[in-house]
Amino acid sequence: MDTTPEQISARTAAVWTVAVAILGGFTGYTWDGPFLAVTCALSLGGGGALGTILSRRRMIATIREDQGKAAALGYADGIADMMVLGISAYRAAVFPLSGPDAVDAAERMARRRAAYHLTAAEGLPHQVREAAAAALAAIDDGRDRETQSAMEDLMKAVQEQRRGT
Repeated sequence: MDTTPEQISARTAAVWTVAVAILGGFTGYTWDGPFLAVTCALSLGGGGALGTILSRRRMIATIREDQGKAAALGYADGIADMMVLGISAYRAAVFPLSGPDAVDAAERMARRRAAYHLTAAEGLPHQVREAAAAALAAIDDGRDRETQSAMEDLMKAVQEQRRGT
């Protein structure tokens, strides 16, 4: 079964048109018999069909617009989450829990490159990108306390972006 907005709209319009036509037929039959039943069914069914045709384009445009917004927000959320993970991995390489010699320089540089690459991705809001730059600067400078604060600010920025505030 096709679940595109156009198909759902067409099915909904058909159901409403048939329902209104049947209601018109019953009403006309109750009032004056079979001739008025057919007349009421045709006029109400035709009016329902015309109304759905006229409103369909606007409804489809609204659905498409909302789908585009949802896709853009979902993409930005996913990129922001990956960026936080990449920066966290870089932070773990710079400040390893098992001591300063636990991670070699090549791995540290690879994680740094990945973190910067994720931060430069398109679709990130300015606030998130700014918080990520502050976190990366603190990590690059080797300031552990400032890095913790910058990471908390980055996670707040990502949460605010996800909430849409």
